[in-house]
Amino acid sequence: MSSLPPTGPAPEPPGGPVDGLAAVPGARRPPGSPGARGVLLSASAFCAVALTGVFGVVHVPYVALSPGPVTDVLPPSGGQGAEGLITVSGRETYPTEGRLDLTTVSLRGGPGRGMTLGELLVDWADPAVNVVPRSLYFPAEQTRQEADDQSAAEMTSSQTNAKVAALTELGIEVPATTTTRVEQVAADAPAASVLRAGDEVTAVDGRPVADFAALQGAVRALPGGAEVTLGITRGGQPRTVTTRTVSAGGTTLLGITPHVDYDFPFEVDIAIDDVGGPSAGTMFALGVVDLLTPGAMTGGQHVAGTGAIDADGTVEQIGGLRQKVLGARAAGARWFLAPAAECDQVAGATPEGITVVPITTLHDAREAVEAIGRGRGDSLATCEAPREAPREAPREAPREAPREAPREAP
Repeated sequence: MSSLPPTGPAPEPPGGPVDGLAAVPGARRPPGSPGARGVLLSASAFCAVALTGVFGVVHVPYVALSPGPVTDVLPPSGGQGAEGLITVSGRETYPTEGRLDLTTVSLRGGPGRGMTLGELLVDWADPAVNVVPRSLYFPAEQTRQEADDQSAAEMTSSQTNAKVAALTELGIEVPATTTTRVEQVAADAPAASVLRAGDEVTAVDGRPVADFAALQGAVRALPGGAEVTLGITRGGQPRTVTTRTVSAGGTTLLGITPHVDYDFPFEVDIAIDDVGGPSAGTMFALGVVDLLTPGAMTGGQHVAGTGAIDADGTVEQIGGLRQKVLGARAAGARWFLAPAAECDQVAGATPEGITVVPITTLHDAREAVEAIGRGRGDSLATCEAPREAPREAPREAPREAPREAPREAP
């Protein structure tokens, strides 16, 4: 949890002591007289009201992360996908058991949702809440609508990546086409100031680009740091923007990740309301894998987790891990899957009754859940005590797939 900036002692009210008498030479009033007490009480009440007003009106550049709701991605009552968050059409599904919970963080503050000084003090005193500078999560000029749109786009991307990763894990081919539509822009790239997710790049320095190969070739023909004019379509409207290229590894880039269109061999739908960002991707993918494979992967156990996921099955780190573990434990989970890179957030602070298992890929996550389902969860490495799996159960090499799409977020 972050600490508040240091502050000095509160200044004394103007005019000296609160009854004001010491400011008038020779003025005396017997200690404890009704008049003195009345003035003191009135002044104290005034100060209390003033402070309350300050705490409720003054906004501070912080956000607070607290444990949010958890949601089971599996169908209720061991169903086969006819109901629940994940539905599959055109492919056989199988009964499930137990729970695979996605976890969330409730956030106070952010664009258009200013956090007051009073809220900051209350949250800062709560050990379950993490108070951090707003700049860690939101750009300074980002509006509430932009933040909401970004969160929704990250959720959509995480669902697509989860489906591709799950089918690839099961050996099912998913043809992909890379487009000229912007999926995301690197925050430190010059293009971040002029391009947004969803923009369609149609031309480079006046020359039309019909596909990603043409866009890539036109940009690579330029030197790093060169000024370039891009024709784009945003919200159905054509426009022109100017930016600069960047150089990385001997290649000239714009600093964008293109959107990838996938041709799924059958329909997999994921529907969830009031949750944004990318961090549910890993649990979505596990839910798809469980529905499409015989036998209940969890063995009836209650497993929760988090982690953004790439289309190739790589699990990416996210924020708010400690709050998500607390939320999962409160919901009854006994096991928690977390990005390995973030183990330090919970090492030494894991709630009693829940074990946090580090993962780096969807294949890791699947093997961990299967081990838990077979009653072999104690053989897994944990964020508290990393260790190797027993020699009699070596890990199978994970399947590989081209890295097609960015992560969530987030």
